[in-house]
Amino acid sequence: MQFLGASAFGAAFAGSGGGSALGMALLGAGKKRSFEPLPAMADDAVVTVAGVDVDILIGYGDIINDAGEKFGFNNDFIAFFPLVRGRVVPVNSVEALEAREALLWVNHETPLGILMHGNPGPLRGGPPKTADQVREEQLAVGGSIIRIVRSTRDNRWRFGGRHVLNRRISALTEIPFAGDVAIAGSKTATGTFGNCAGGVTPWGTVLTCEENYREFYGDLDAGYDFKPGSDWRKHVRLPEWEHSWTPHVFHHPWHYGWVVEVDPLTGRSRKLVAMGRADRECATVTTARDGRAVVYSGDDHRGGCIFKFISRIPGDLSEGDLYAADVDRGRWILLSWEKNPALRRNFRDQTHLLLNARAAGLAAGATAMDRPEDVELHPLTGAVFIALTNNPDRDNHHGSLLKIEEAGGDPLAMEFTASTWIAGGKETGFTCPDNLVFDRTGNLFFTTDVAKDKLHHGPYQGLGNNGLFVVPATGREAGRALRLASAPVEAEFTGPCFSPDEKTLFLSVQHPGEYSQFVDGKPRFSSSWPNNGRDTGADGKPCPALVALQNLPLVGSLSHS
Repeated sequence: MQFLGASAFGAAFAGSGGGSALGMALLGAGKKRSFEPLPAMADDAVVTVAGVDVDILIGYGDIINDAGEKFGFNNDFIAFFPLVRGRVVPVNSVEALEAREALLWVNHETPLGILMHGNPGPLRGGPPKTADQVREEQLAVGGSIIRIVRSTRDNRWRFGGRHVLNRRISALTEIPFAGDVAIAGSKTATGTFGNCAGGVTPWGTVLTCEENYREFYGDLDAGYDFKPGSDWRKHVRLPEWEHSWTPHVFHHPWHYGWVVEVDPLTGRSRKLVAMGRADRECATVTTARDGRAVVYSGDDHRGGCIFKFISRIPGDLSEGDLYAADVDRGRWILLSWEKNPALRRNFRDQTHLLLNARAAGLAAGATAMDRPEDVELHPLTGAVFIALTNNPDRDNHHGSLLKIEEAGGDPLAMEFTASTWIAGGKETGFTCPDNLVFDRTGNLFFTTDVAKDKLHHGPYQGLGNNGLFVVPATGREAGRALRLASAPVEAEFTGPCFSPDEKTLFLSVQHPGEYSQFVDGKPRFSSSWPNNGRDTGADGKPCPALVALQNLPLVGSLSHS
């Protein structure tokens, strides 16, 4: 609550799970609906099971406010904040069900120059980017806050147009480090990017995670020792897939890779140093019995860690303890420089440890995982479900869904049991699970993420485009992954998020035509979705966008016809 201020206490969320009185009252409230799952397909369209309507809410480049700010590129994680008389109310409240307007926070992960301004950059066959092209990309990443309204005519959610509450957080926004901490000599960072998944706190703020931050300003070795006045640029390592910003702008890599907390009403932001720096995919929050917040997150890296953060005091994430999971032994390992001799040998202090959270976790004995991405909590049992996307280095091409059960069902527990809940592959019909969301009855919806140059090839042949799947909790299809929707060419669905009544599922359609080529000085697009010629270019140019799926067969029990 400290970040929002005392006046926001009345609007604080009662919790982040679906086990509220309202949630329990809605169990089984929906009608049972049968459906025929989709087969694997390669269509350049958003294709859904019969009876589902797809509405495009907003796409890249659409103006969101009178200042001329634009909805960003490669939209990802989505968070829903119901608005009642200008205040945010808990998403699991009766007020939320009746709300006619809401704010959506939407992440914007990475730019794609070839789809934005037509220049992919020198590492992808194009000329050097100009300063104006880099600035366009900087303004297109980070996050958007947009107001949506529910129509009185058909009860569908739509973009509410330009509004004073709509705003952008971008790679140019000044953001302080929480706790008045200085990182690489500065108490603020310039911007946020690589924003993949995230979470929502019980007090109504959004957590957005800077995942692939190396693509922008590179990184430094774990042993690097920052000294004021030193030429740190000499020590930066840039990956081969970087975005070619550094000839025009170069900020210290340590300023990125954090979980960023944002107030959706004001845009006020801060980077949460105590939670550590890694390739964070998400930050899923629950409340412990003593009121403190517990945050689970995945480190999307081949050999990455699963983290748990326990706040020091309720309502504030600026201080607390960071743990990494030893999945083999079923224990959480405290990443404390003071208490762990192995960590004192590898890092000079706690801040240095937090700057290199994965290296610290592995040094302390945590398990190197196969790209842990999104994390969600079962609404009825509290079990922790984690998408392990894949790891070709270990000949694991299809990934799996991991289930962690804390001892005694207590998120403060230091021991747990872990098991593979369902594995990807041709036998189960899905591959590379990524983002997860449960409905109130425990049906699990998830999206998939096969690398765009790997789709339909090798181990992924016959598995179709990326898609949206559901694993029913009950009925004869319980435990089976069924395809509900298929994404356009080279796109992936990300950020699945339900409206409070679960009649609408918001989805990001990210990077359609991502593998478009630059041939003879011109882009050659591999997708034309949504083929409506928004203000970013001519008809046929692919464009990431936010969609709303209406009338999904989801509330109550699911059955396969």
